Amino acid sequence: MAGKADLIFIQRKLFSPWLVRQLLKRCDKLVYDFDDAIFSKSNGDPSQRRMHRFQKMVEAATLVLASNAYLAERCVRADREVDALVVPTPVDEQKYQINVDKETGCILVWIGSSSTRKYLEHHREIFEAIGRKFPKIVLRIIPDFEFHLDNMTVENIQWSAESEARYIASAHVGIARMVDNQYTRSKCALKIIQYMAAGLPVISSKVGANQEVVVNGETGVLASSTDEWLLAVERLSMSQEERERMGAAGGQRMLDHFSQHAIVKLILDNLEKRKLLA
Repeated sequence: MAGKADLIFIQRKLFSPWLVRQLLKRCDKLVYDFDDAIFSKSNGDPSQRRMHRFQKMVEAATLVLASNAYLAERCVRADREVDALVVPTPVDEQKYQINVDKETGCILVWIGSSSTRKYLEHHREIFEAIGRKFPKIVLRIIPDFEFHLDNMTVENIQWSAESEARYIASAHVGIARMVDNQYTRSKCALKIIQYMAAGLPVISSKVGANQEVVVNGETGVLASSTDEWLLAVERLSMSQEERERMGAAGGQRMLDHFSQHAIVKLILDNLEKRKLLA
């Protein structure tokens, strides 16, 4: 089948160098698309085998699509500059543009899984500080586990594909709290894009793709220290007008840069520009 193709598109797979050579014998146009630190182990530790295969994939590719700038910078080779394009992870905007009433009060919403629970645990003291200063604020989490705090009401909602968008959209502020290391710098800020698709302002750590996606003061607030988080929560919890302003700006930014339509257009435009489409 590869011999009949005008273009080979490989997504995330780290094929053996032998298989890559065989593919190139049949078609000399290869696009490699990846997100996350696939060159490392799942826990972020280095992997010599994965890194070797990753480098061979990059060397073979006519064009590399990376989900953020940090990953694009990892695409290097000795003999020539790699043609690497940053292509963010898209979101189906229609899924989140639903008519749902906001809950009363102020709800901070976080979405994740057991693999990202460590970020909640790592920043437990910040959430406790928020709860002490703003006792009426609720933290809503949509994971596959339960999380509890001493000083803040936590609403644990079991994740499901059917209810995810509704529980995000009915909250008030999306939050993304992360540490800064090689593994987190490789993440693609998907939850932030989901929040923006639902029209929520965002409070996020100044880490990796998060700070590429959030426009500080326009679509949300970037915060590092506990004091910065407290100020950000105060700013957005106390002003519906500010939440609506940032939420609307974030929704438009998502449509322009992170929607399925925008990403498909970005990819097709660049394939045509490089004459990779027949």
